[in-house]
Amino acid sequence: MSVSKKNLLGIHKWLGLVAGLFVLLMGLSGSLLVFDDEIDHYLNRDVIDLSATDGTVNIDAAYRSVQHKYPNWSVRITHIPEEADRSIQAQVRRPHDQRRILYVHPSSGTILRDLDSNETFSYWMLNFHYNLHSGFWGEILLFLAGFCFLGSLITGFWFYRKSIWRVMTFKIRPRFRSWQSGSSELHRFVGVWALLMNFLMALTGIILMLIVVGTNTMHLLKGNADPIPNLPPVTISIDNLLNKAQTDMPGFVPSYIEMPETAEDQITIYGHMNTDWPIHYEFSNHIKYGPQTGTETSHFLIRNNHWSYDILSVAYPLHFGDWDGLLIKIIYCLAGLAPPLLSITGFIIWRNRWKKRTRIQQSHDVKNQSIKNKPELKK
Repeated sequence: MSVSKKNLLGIHKWLGLVAGLFVLLMGLSGSLLVFDDEIDHYLNRDVIDLSATDGTVNIDAAYRSVQHKYPNWSVRITHIPEEADRSIQAQVRRPHDQRRILYVHPSSGTILRDLDSNETFSYWMLNFHYNLHSGFWGEILLFLAGFCFLGSLITGFWFYRKSIWRVMTFKIRPRFRSWQSGSSELHRFVGVWALLMNFLMALTGIILMLIVVGTNTMHLLKGNADPIPNLPPVTISIDNLLNKAQTDMPGFVPSYIEMPETAEDQITIYGHMNTDWPIHYEFSNHIKYGPQTGTETSHFLIRNNHWSYDILSVAYPLHFGDWDGLLIKIIYCLAGLAPPLLSITGFIIWRNRWKKRTRIQQSHDVKNQSIKNKPELKK
C-alpha cells in the first residue's frame, strides 16, 4: 500500500468515526421521515378523513375559529383540502418555538383536534433529525457532521474508484466467510451501490442545515426576542383570495397560507405552478395580498428567478424523497438505511483492526521483554 493511499484510508477512517454516530441517527430518522405525512395521517385518521358533506371547504370559518382560540398566535393554514371530506390543517406559533397543530372541520370551522407540535410524529422526528432536540448547538453539531460524512464519501469513492464498476457488475462478489470479512465486504458493497444517493443526501442535507444554521445565527446576533404576534383584522375573504390567485396566475395550485402577524404584514399564499419541475418544493411560489383590501402587493415565481433559487427549492424534496409517488418514497426509505449500515460496518472494521494491532503490539512487547530478561552468556 502506497503512503498516499494509506493516508487516504486514514482520513476516510477518522472522518467516518467522527460522523458515525450522527450518520447512524440521521439515516434511521430520515428513513422514517420519508413517510412522515402518511404516519401522521394514520395516527389522526379519525379527524382527517371525514364523511362527505353537502358543505364546501370554508377557510374563512377555519381561520376565525383558530384566531378566536389563539388570538395572539401567528396562524398558518398548512393543508387546503380540495373537497369537504378531509379536514383543514392549521398551525399556530409563538416565540420560543411554541407550536400547535390543529385539525379543523372543512365546512363548519370546528376545531376537531388540538395538539402540541411535539406530540406529532412528523414535528418530533424532524426536530430530532435537524438538531437532536438540542437547539442551536445541536444544529451546529449536525452541520459539521454532515461535512465529515461528505468527506468520508469522497475519500471512500477515491479509495474504491478502480473497483466501482466491478463491484456494481458483480465481477467482485461479496464473500461472507466470517464476521470480520463480512463487515468489510458489506461496507464496500453498500458504499458503492448507495454512493449516488449518499452524495445526494449529504449535499442536500448540508444545504438545508446551512439555511437553518444561517437563519438562527442571524437571529442570535440580532439579540432581540421575537415580539408576541399582534394579528391585524382581516376584512376580506381568504376563500375568495384563493380563487383570485388561481384566476390571476393560471396554473397556480395553492397549498399553504401564511396569515399576517402584524399590521405591516400581508396574506401570503404559497403554491406550485404547472411549469415547475416535479422536484420543485410545493411552496416554491407565492402571492402576497393586503389583508384589508385583497389587492396583490407582490408575487414570486421561481421560473422567473435566478437558477440558485432552483437549487434551494429542490434541496428539501431531494433530501426527503418528497417529490413523487410511493416508489420514490420506498427507494429513499431503503437508501436511508445505507448510511447507518456504513456507520456500523465501518466501526466494526476499525475495531477489528484496532484489536489486531493491539495483539501484535502485545506480542512484540512480550517478545522484547523475554529478550530483555534472558541472562547474558558468560565469556
